[in-house]
Amino acid sequence: MDLEKASFIGENFDIADVPVALPNQVHLMNLRDYLGPNIEENVETFEQVFRPLHREGYLLYHRRVSSAMGPRVSVFDHLKNRHQEMLMFGSNNYLGFANDPQIKAAVSAAIQEYGVGMAGPMILNGSGDLQKILEQEIARFKGKEDAVVLPTGYQANLAWVNSLLSDDAVLLYDEASHASLIDGIRLGRKKAFRFSEQNLNSLEDLFKKFRFRDSRRDIFVSVQGVFSMSGEISNLKEISYICEKYRGFLVVDDAHGTGVLGGGKGTAEHFGIVDKLKLTMGTFSKAFAVTGGFLAGDAKTINFIRFFARSYFFTASLPPMVCAAVLKGVDIIRNQPERVAKVHANASYLRERLKLAGIRHTNTGSAIVPIFPPVIGKFREIAREIHEQNLFVNPIEPPAVPVGNERFRMSVMATHSTGDVDAAVEILQRVFKKFNA
Repeated sequence: MDLEKASFIGENFDIADVPVALPNQVHLMNLRDYLGPNIEENVETFEQVFRPLHREGYLLYHRRVSSAMGPRVSVFDHLKNRHQEMLMFGSNNYLGFANDPQIKAAVSAAIQEYGVGMAGPMILNGSGDLQKILEQEIARFKGKEDAVVLPTGYQANLAWVNSLLSDDAVLLYDEASHASLIDGIRLGRKKAFRFSEQNLNSLEDLFKKFRFRDSRRDIFVSVQGVFSMSGEISNLKEISYICEKYRGFLVVDDAHGTGVLGGGKGTAEHFGIVDKLKLTMGTFSKAFAVTGGFLAGDAKTINFIRFFARSYFFTASLPPMVCAAVLKGVDIIRNQPERVAKVHANASYLRERLKLAGIRHTNTGSAIVPIFPPVIGKFREIAREIHEQNLFVNPIEPPAVPVGNERFRMSVMATHSTGDVDAAVEILQRVFKKFNA
């Protein structure tokens, strides 16, 4: 089918008549090129393109999970109008905390004592006991003087960018940074420049450029500890050396490293450079399996954030039950090191099985294992077949990754068994063989 611009918005275009013709050719990155200034027309264009794809099972987003998160979950299949049990390899529930009895008991006790929430912002309504205790524990856990917690990791990135960066400051950020950092830059209209973690000469060149112009200006560097789309671990040691050399402030987004690397304490601990970080940012929505975000650093900087970060003081307090869940999670990581070790053992076993099966994948040291389809042109058809075989993985496509780099992201839990891994790889083998014939 012709994919010229007129095909999307022309009067004769009706994708509902061809539900199978475009499953692998239309994605958000090219669709937005055809959107105009009128919201009603844009909404209608989106519906014409994507509703049929969803109806035919080609868009595996917003799947409805009807059970507690774990190695096997109940998922409602809208195509078959029934629930089905699926092997879950698409959750960031790395340590299995989502349905852990100790976590649930801590949450229940917190609700009985403190209720369900503070019903307002911290700066006015006050911070609860558990929130203050959590901030102290996260600071200790991350090897820093103090910490601040927020309702989401998204808000945590907005908080530090828009409170710490002056009009003259420069932010150098990795090209694979999370959308929350990009939005923080845009909202604050900050001076920001991209570099590639794969080519650190580009970072050093930017440092030389801006240090030559102004030897006193603040230069911040932001990088992920573990890259969410590739699972690769950032070269933090080398980056910290460059920051130290040019007097830059290093901030690490450790959303996928916290709970997994460095004995669970994160990527900086993994490399032994905790003292080199100005701030470490993270989220409670991955390994801790709830919601919320945090920033940890020196006491004066954290206190400054409390009074100048709009995404902190114009939002509600983290609920006591969430604080309780994270506090118990930190306690488990400290006292049950075998939990973190099991994540790595399972990830290593998965990579070993994928290698034996001849399935192309990224050999990372994290709990994220991306696998690549045998053919790109049928990516969504392959995704649908994997789903129908009762394996839950995350299809990753543009704009999250460049065109041609589509992949399936598998995430490993401590609660997976070797049998779960074997079953998942066997499903992938069957599906890939079918499409590689």
